[in-house]
Amino acid sequence: MHYEPDTLFFNQLSLFQRLYARSLSSRLAPLGVHPGYLGVLHYLWQADGVTQKTLNQVMAVEQATLSNTLKRMERDGLISRTPNAEDKRHHIISLTPRAATLKPQVMQAIGDLRATVNTGLTVSDRRYFKRIMHQMTEQLESDQSDPLFLLLDEIPE
Repeated sequence: MHYEPDTLFFNQLSLFQRLYARSLSSRLAPLGVHPGYLGVLHYLWQADGVTQKTLNQVMAVEQATLSNTLKRMERDGLISRTPNAEDKRHHIISLTPRAATLKPQVMQAIGDLRATVNTGLTVSDRRYFKRIMHQMTEQLESDQSDPLFLLLDEIPE
């Protein structure tokens, strides 16, 4: 049997994701930014000074993942945590002055990668791809939220 990995959707999607992540990492590395930080940075550039709970509610990541990301961002000098005056159990997460000034450079790096990826594609191609990815994502989210119920009397003995 002849194996052609590029014909499998998963392999093609996985390859695209790895190459995209690598290209994005190489563009962001000189800025001291990791691609995993982008969701937090993007939110804080719009609404700085929020609790971790707020970030967790708006971001599609697990609590533990967000917690680890925030620890690394604090270590890398991109965010600071200060006790919440209203509720001592929570901290306010804010951008450091350095992180606040990185937005134009980060957006330029993302734009450069977008231009590379979109080379040779029409506006219609890009819109169609975005629509299809959105539809597929919705189907996967639906698949994750529809648990399979098996009644014991339906399981063959």
